[in-house]
Amino acid sequence: MRPHEEKERLPGSIRDFPCLWPSKFSNAKVDQLAKRLKKTFESLPLLGYLGLSELKDYSYYERLIVKALLDVDEKASRGDLRPLDTRDYPKILRYPNGIARVAMYIGSFDPFQLTHLTIALRLLASPSNNSDILIVVPEGSPNPGKLQKTDYSFRFQIAKMQLAGIFEPFIIPLDLGNNADTIEIVRRFIAMHTGMRLELTHLIGSDVLPVASRFMEEDLSIWRRQAALSGVEFSHAIHVARRTGKGKSAPHLDHIRKQGVPVHFERSIVGTPSSTDFRENRAITLVLPTESIRDKLEIVFRYNMNQPWSVH
Repeated sequence: MRPHEEKERLPGSIRDFPCLWPSKFSNAKVDQLAKRLKKTFESLPLLGYLGLSELKDYSYYERLIVKALLDVDEKASRGDLRPLDTRDYPKILRYPNGIARVAMYIGSFDPFQLTHLTIALRLLASPSNNSDILIVVPEGSPNPGKLQKTDYSFRFQIAKMQLAGIFEPFIIPLDLGNNADTIEIVRRFIAMHTGMRLELTHLIGSDVLPVASRFMEEDLSIWRRQAALSGVEFSHAIHVARRTGKGKSAPHLDHIRKQGVPVHFERSIVGTPSSTDFRENRAITLVLPTESIRDKLEIVFRYNMNQPWSVH
């Protein structure tokens, strides 16, 4: 690892938990979110079927999430992040002065899990990003490279079970990806904002940066055409979450910037497991254990079918 690169520490001993939460966050909306999330994490040792290794796994993410929430709270308290009124979203779009400052996180999400959630919160916490809300959308188009990809509706429901009722108004799952790839999902989202100004930030992982760079001209052409048809004042930026220190990113970043698209490349690396670890290595603790998720997973833990990722 290069000296300027930062990587989050993996869980080690029992001293890593319980995590210390602030008694209160300054912003009321952040504080409400934090209370809901804290309740989820604090209940884990009381379930009776999670071992020390599982609790360590969850503790690692809990600490990352608390750190990100503190930064989100600071931004919201300064007025740099404006919590939206998301009642009836997306049927009714309520943006201050008709200006939608939105981040979109699109991916296969097979399944959506705590690494994705951490990346999403870190974007909202970033001083380089001005988004007020982040929208999570699983891709629903066939992918020849991922023939075993789980059905779209199931992947969306798994994301919804982790986010809905907890992360509003900051992170919301949106059922917009059925039979759609990233280009089509963004086009559909632009079309929803007729007569508005849409400042869209596309959150991607560094692993897909080469693909994003290669198709940037084509993507922008389609999105700008839709914006013109829908009367949307559209601007586009990219925020890259680093998943690894390997690979050359500079040529891809330069190419995107030459298209007039601002790009922020995160300094620190989110070196946590991927959804592949969930599917292939049975790292079940990657999924946020909300009450609805627990109903699905209790039997897995009770019969010791989980393989804690932090012990490998």
